[in-house]
Amino acid sequence: MKPAKKSKNEPANRRARLIVAYHGAAFHGFALSEDVETVSSRLNEALSTITRTPTEVIGAGRTDAGVHARGQIISVDLPAASDLYTIVRSINGMCAPHLAVRDAEWVADDFHARHDALWRHYKYTVLNTPTPDPFLVEYAWHVREPLLLPVMRLGSEALIGTHDFGSFCRAPIVSDEQPVPSMKRRVMMARWQDTGTGIFEFEIRANAFCHTMVRSIVGLLVEIGQGKRPASDVRFAIVAKNRMAATLVAPPEGLCLWEVGYKDQNQARSHPSTPRTDGLVARSGC
Repeated sequence: MKPAKKSKNEPANRRARLIVAYHGAAFHGFALSEDVETVSSRLNEALSTITRTPTEVIGAGRTDAGVHARGQIISVDLPAASDLYTIVRSINGMCAPHLAVRDAEWVADDFHARHDALWRHYKYTVLNTPTPDPFLVEYAWHVREPLLLPVMRLGSEALIGTHDFGSFCRAPIVSDEQPVPSMKRRVMMARWQDTGTGIFEFEIRANAFCHTMVRSIVGLLVEIGQGKRPASDVRFAIVAKNRMAATLVAPPEGLCLWEVGYKDQNQARSHPSTPRTDGLVARSGC
């Protein structure tokens, strides 16, 4: 995303970085799509109305329909004279309760939310109790059968490192002229946490993710926890590079884009004197 060229009579633009949270059930995914409301379309509409100029947001990750986010990163060009505090408050007023900007700051004009991201961090929540919890139905996958966490953790170990995750990803649609995208990804961390309340949280961090990758991984690990498959099947699925090796896809409501990492993250702000908007943070449900 390059800053749009302006004529002499048009105001200059400046790039902003937003941290956005949203409830995935309210949107048909993040990316723009015809005839349905997505996170991008909602933000573009709100920002265009507020700034009275066309805007186009770029996100760090293209979450699927139903998937939540707590730390989605957005880059967008706004009129340089804009007051970020006012913009954040206006967005949150227009988009509540399903979408909120948790923070905003001015950044360098060459910052790109997707291309500059070093890693993405997702959390997946599993409710492992005999009875469902109505208060978690929108944020967790309810699995009634008891899960063996030690074998799920053992299976997760095989995910660490650089692998072809083709078995866990939906095949991309490409034309005859286009090369097939690589499914190689570098996973830096994959672990299960037991909260002690019947809730298991799976956390995974990688340089990037392909379509349905996290949910397919969770689906396989849950099958392992149920005793339906051995822990070694994670390694088998990676080597197989075949979608039939990991067919169970966990439902989207348990997944949340938690955080995105960038180089020199703490020093990313181009104008340190610019006040942050933390006072406007709205908690997401995930």
